Amino acid sequence: MASMIFISACELEEANINKNDPTEVPVNVLLPFNQERLADMMAGPLQVMTGIFMQYYEGIDNHPHPVQSYIVNEAIYVDWEWNDYYNGPMENLHQMLLKAEEDSAYYYIGIGKTLMALCLGNVSSLWGDIPYSEALLGSENLKPKYDSQQSIYESIQQLLDDAIIEFQKTYTGLKPAEDDLVFNGDIDQWIKTAYALKARYYMHLTKRANDLSFNPSQMALNAIANSFVDSSDDLEYQYGFSAAEDNPFYSYSLTNYIIPNSFYTGLLDDLDDPRKSELFAVVFGQINIIGGYFTKNTSPVHMMTYHELKFIEAEARIRLNASDPEAQNALQEAVSANLLKISEGSISDTEITDYLNANAVLTGDFNTDLQTIITQKYIAMYASTESWTDYRRTGFPQLTPNVGGDHNQNPGGGIPRRMPYCQTERLYNPNVPSPLPTLQDRFWWDVE
Repeated sequence: MASMIFISACELEEANINKNDPTEVPVNVLLPFNQERLADMMAGPLQVMTGIFMQYYEGIDNHPHPVQSYIVNEAIYVDWEWNDYYNGPMENLHQMLLKAEEDSAYYYIGIGKTLMALCLGNVSSLWGDIPYSEALLGSENLKPKYDSQQSIYESIQQLLDDAIIEFQKTYTGLKPAEDDLVFNGDIDQWIKTAYALKARYYMHLTKRANDLSFNPSQMALNAIANSFVDSSDDLEYQYGFSAAEDNPFYSYSLTNYIIPNSFYTGLLDDLDDPRKSELFAVVFGQINIIGGYFTKNTSPVHMMTYHELKFIEAEARIRLNASDPEAQNALQEAVSANLLKISEGSISDTEITDYLNANAVLTGDFNTDLQTIITQKYIAMYASTESWTDYRRTGFPQLTPNVGGDHNQNPGGGIPRRMPYCQTERLYNPNVPSPLPTLQDRFWWDVE
């Protein structure tokens, strides 16, 4: 009788396994999901909020309206976006890495570490100290400690170094192909991307140059030498793989909660910049966000680009040698690449030459040239959070804070220097920094 019960129980247990509900997801299934979710995060509400800070947009309705006065609700978009980063691409990249390491799928390990570094760079440049070393463990640790921003940036560089090592291994196992929605399994492109991200995150540290054992500008130049050579190398996510998949910034722009900010459009007018008609549409005589290069349903998300890399090179060169003639070459290549990319090749060579001669010439004076480089980078990096980082590093472009921004959350009324921590962390994680920082409190790399 006991034997019969045991056998029946075993058969029942096997019969109750749902083959449509796998306990392990293969790495080639996790990869495209992670790429899309990270692109969604980079095009979504965090980009909109920082774009309001940086006067790309003006918030006129719903949640963006109080953001216009630097009132950032920790319980709505901040909470959602924080949790979406951790529960979305970061948690799933962690799972992809565990599975890839178990299978010795070296290329997936490399891609996973590259994308995890990008996630950490995005999140830390928004919030400063963040959970990482004890995070992404699910129910094993619901109250992870906060790692210092300095250690996060060290982890970013280590992840990218490790990724490059993985990419250079030779093996016959599972390799990414069509499941890689960005580079279709081209590992040489991923190596260039890892080096490009190294350059970006080294340049984030320019205000800490005197406190480090290395010169971030030189380290950025070293990385650039192994990175992108033209815009075809760009790390970008292209929407439109299915009829139901729209760029989230396109979807957001349909709400009419934001409009183009007159500071940005006025700057484009002052410089006679041909990108204005590419970035915005005119509807009934009014400039409108919807329908521009970044706000079509199939618009790409620029995650790391050649033009950003050339701006980084131009800045790094003048920081090392204010009279370096290669700095102007890098700046003009950056501007040219962005003009061609945004216009999809429709801007003529003559227009590009005229624009460069008028707006992208360096003088040899460091402060003047830094302003020129960062102002042009600001124009080119529309719809990216990186401009906010550049502003906090350099003070350029020169912006006048919005009216009504002086309140308890943002004392003094200046342009915010960080995002507030989200409500769920404040309520449920005793390790959240205390006292809670205001929007004007600076974190590690943003020293005065």
